Amino acid sequence: MNKIKDFLSSIWSKIKKLRLKKTKISLSTQITFTLVLVFVSFFLLQIILNSQFFHNYYTDREFDIVDETITNYVEHMNSSDNNYHEEMVQFVSSQNAYSVITTKSFRILESTYTNYTIEVFIPASSQTLTIVIPDNMLSFEIGEDVRMTVSPFNNDYFPYEIFREGDLVYQNYNTCEGDSCQTVLGTITDIKRPNNLNYLFTNNLNVQNEINKLSSGNITLSDHSYKDGFWYRSTDGSIDTLVFINELKNWDYIITIVPIEDTNAIVNIISQYNYYVYLTALAIIFLWSFRLSNIISKPIQNIDHVAEDIANLKFDQTANEYKNKETASLSNSINLMSNNLKEALETLNNKNAELEQLYGEQLKQVELKKRLVSSISHELKTPLMIIQVIIQGISDGVIDEQDIQDELATVLEEVNKSSVMIQDLLQIYRLDDKESNLEYVEFNINQEVKSLLLEFDHLIKKQDLEIVYHERNIFLEADKKLINRVISNFLTNAIKYTPIGQKIEIRMDQNDDLFSFEILNYGVNIPNNELDNIWLPFYRGSQTNYTEQKQNGSGIGLYLVKEILHAHMANFDIENTNDAVRAYFQISTKNDSL
Repeated sequence: MNKIKDFLSSIWSKIKKLRLKKTKISLSTQITFTLVLVFVSFFLLQIILNSQFFHNYYTDREFDIVDETITNYVEHMNSSDNNYHEEMVQFVSSQNAYSVITTKSFRILESTYTNYTIEVFIPASSQTLTIVIPDNMLSFEIGEDVRMTVSPFNNDYFPYEIFREGDLVYQNYNTCEGDSCQTVLGTITDIKRPNNLNYLFTNNLNVQNEINKLSSGNITLSDHSYKDGFWYRSTDGSIDTLVFINELKNWDYIITIVPIEDTNAIVNIISQYNYYVYLTALAIIFLWSFRLSNIISKPIQNIDHVAEDIANLKFDQTANEYKNKETASLSNSINLMSNNLKEALETLNNKNAELEQLYGEQLKQVELKKRLVSSISHELKTPLMIIQVIIQGISDGVIDEQDIQDELATVLEEVNKSSVMIQDLLQIYRLDDKESNLEYVEFNINQEVKSLLLEFDHLIKKQDLEIVYHERNIFLEADKKLINRVISNFLTNAIKYTPIGQKIEIRMDQNDDLFSFEILNYGVNIPNNELDNIWLPFYRGSQTNYTEQKQNGSGIGLYLVKEILHAHMANFDIENTNDAVRAYFQISTKNDSL
């Protein structure tokens, strides 16, 4: 508190010095000092209120809270047929209060029983023990089985642990030690509880003090009446208590004593906490004072800052100075110029982004072509090595004459595979050449599909596949050879990866100048993590090849398909459906179906 007072005094002395010297200070400083003075006034006012009025306010609030609770408490007591134990336990534990029942002459009544005890029959020893229950919140039932760790206590037993249905419900802070400790397992046969909590609070110092005041006549009840009975505030040294006296239906009194927290300690805690709050607020005031000074006194500087941002190609800020005609006109001109420049720059940025995207795609294509050449070179090494080894073996006479024909057949097979790969590579480069045009002709695509089905008929029958083909005579204007290659690849993959006995469905359609072709092979799906990779050169997925034949393709079939369909500006994809894989493409056409 002294530190805060010293700090405020130093601020006030500086303000007086500025006034005496009549020093010219900026508007920012004036606003800062004004806000600080307002803040200091508020701070001092709060200190005064806390020191002078908080105690009474806090006590009144406590009275309102306890009064409402005691009203319900007394009502429950009056409906409990003179057995007040449960109501008193719940009340004193929830309110942190003391509550005793007295006669009209303020003599504390004695309970039927002075301890809360239960009797437990132990079948193992045919013995009945009386157990003192130290926790009034525990509730038991006759016939209930319990397990306890106990030791002798006067003429009874005191528990250190109580288990109910295997759960620990009570444990003493001290540990039961020595030969007197024993574990009992038995059934509750009787429960004896006091009918009130007087035995707990009879020797309590606060209770004794108030009972003495009332019984000696130091407190006159008629001077402290209120709607539900009597109440007064008692002060004993630094401790305040609220004392409520209510009548029970049997003409006894129930006296409730509620200790009040030391408000000085509370005020000190609040004040210490507020030191940090006020220091933070003071820092915020300094920051906002500069902001206010800029808003009030420097409109032209704001416009200058906006113009400077525009010069630096920053268009997020706008000039909003409309305090007079001149600044309003200048703000509108600055804002109009900013918007025009922003739109022009955004247009340039968009065009630049398009160029960057196009350049990036070109780089990706170049990189893909490099990887393709590298992969093809790698793929060609194997057949070339096989051919070299076989020819070298024949030349050196290592290979028997009866095996020469088989080895030459192997050489021919490797040559054919390499030839297909090279042809596909040349086709890809032809498609990539902008000066190379597609050979557009009009042809009946239905005839091409039927020819391909005849070509693969032996594989279809071998795998017992069901072909469902919805024939339509559709004339398409496209590169016949390349489209035939696309359909052949789709159909080859469908046959290769369709389980034996399953179905392949081929659909064609044409409407609104759009030709659609799709193949669905049922009974299989491509793993989702492989769908994005199937268009890459030489990618081998994890699907099962049901043709039981060697891979005779070039390894770049689907990559070539992608390039062909890109060249035809087609929409295409391979995707999973519920129970099939769907490969499709869509091409714009000029002719109607026949």
